Amino acid sequence: MRHLAVSKGEYIRTSQLRSKTLQAARDWFKDHSFMEIQVPHITGATGSCEWFPNAMPVDMYDDKGADAKMFLRQTGQLYLEAFTVAHNRVYTIGPSFRQERKVTDRHLCEFTLIEFEARDFELAGLMDHIESLIKKMYSASLSLFDNELLKSYVNQPFNRISYKAAVALLNENGHELEHGDDLGAAEEQDLCKILNNLPTFVTLYPSDPRPKEGGVIKFFSMKRDNGTTLCCDLLLPNAGESVGGAVREGSSSICKKQFEESYMYDHIVDSGVDPAQFNWYFEILDEAEGQSSGCGIGFERVIQSIQATEQEHVSIKAAVELPRSPEYLVP
Repeated sequence: MRHLAVSKGEYIRTSQLRSKTLQAARDWFKDHSFMEIQVPHITGATGSCEWFPNAMPVDMYDDKGADAKMFLRQTGQLYLEAFTVAHNRVYTIGPSFRQERKVTDRHLCEFTLIEFEARDFELAGLMDHIESLIKKMYSASLSLFDNELLKSYVNQPFNRISYKAAVALLNENGHELEHGDDLGAAEEQDLCKILNNLPTFVTLYPSDPRPKEGGVIKFFSMKRDNGTTLCCDLLLPNAGESVGGAVREGSSSICKKQFEESYMYDHIVDSGVDPAQFNWYFEILDEAEGQSSGCGIGFERVIQSIQATEQEHVSIKAAVELPRSPEYLVP
């Protein structure tokens, strides 16, 4: 029973690891002039990620007593973008909720999401900041996980490879991917192993708004250029995709067009949600100059990658004391 194991101290090392790495993240943000922002946990569709069917609905009513279509937030990105106009560098740390219907070692229905957004760097600078932050968290964990593999994550530069080059490299090593295919768990892990078993950024994914089944789907607000998305995913050994980041589209008209072309738009309409819920975001883009860049970091995936330096296969359920997933609903 998980709650008894927690009360007996069997997860004390996990608690210590989470505490140390989360404090390291906050210290890093302070050192790099980021302001912490609290964003709403109950949102409209604007708090959802690119795959809207995973959003968790909440029963709420508007000021006239009518049903309101609200959800538990998955991301605070759009709120953070609004704050960057006034404050430039901002971040938030809080829960993210996703309606995961399958039991896997990679997914939780509730997890801790670290997000930051700023207006003074683009894709290369974004990756520099992500790498610096993750290494700060890794360094803080060395007192608990003092091993050579974790030290290599701290001391070696992270790999950076384009999606196109990653597909070619994987195909040279036994995979059969086509351009536009998303990278699954096996491809993510093999890519890290091929590239010296180090954390690996994959950049410039295809920007097709209507990908085939199993294809790459990216959030509508990501900036696009010549058929690619100005984005990066950070793959961590034994944990997979743990960070997703991008340069945001700064033009309201272009961003709105990308929204209306997306599968997300269709899912929202099919769910009976009014797409006008996004109008406030487009109004921000109308008023703001330039664009921001930012990312979301799955905290439990980072913890999982640290734990896996001692034991190759570690479930993400081991990265949190009281996980929430279909098989863990109590306590």
